Amino acid sequence: MEFITNNAGESLITLGLVLLIIEVVLLGFSTFILTFVGLAAVVTGILVYAGTMPVQLMPILLTMAICTTVFALILWKPLKRFQNRQDTHNVKNDFIGMEFVITEGIEAGSSTTHKMSGIQWQVKSKEPIPAGASVAVTDTEVGILWVKPAN
Repeated sequence: MEFITNNAGESLITLGLVLLIIEVVLLGFSTFILTFVGLAAVVTGILVYAGTMPVQLMPILLTMAICTTVFALILWKPLKRFQNRQDTHNVKNDFIGMEFVITEGIEAGSSTTHKMSGIQWQVKSKEPIPAGASVAVTDTEVGILWVKPAN
């Protein structure tokens, strides 16, 4: 305990870095409280190490509480946006470009079904396609093949 009080600045910086590592590596940013407390501990440790703050329990705890609150107010929305970010790029799969013949006609806004690879797919098109026409897959969704007339 004496080592920690004699080296309070270094101990707080180390504690803050350990909390940040736990938050990022083990928890994967699922909770932000360790991030805010870790950043506050690093800032407080720097202030103690620089000698601008006394090595006493109450000022250290008060500074950490204030810094934690400030970091939470400033970083909550950006970190929440970062956490909820989703990839929006389309994934190219092996079905795109595949051609087959539909047995039923498709009207714009309606659909038909086609069995392929052991799965009954719903086939949709943005334009009308007559029965017996050859179509090419342009896009896929869960259980849906989007097609257009093949050239």
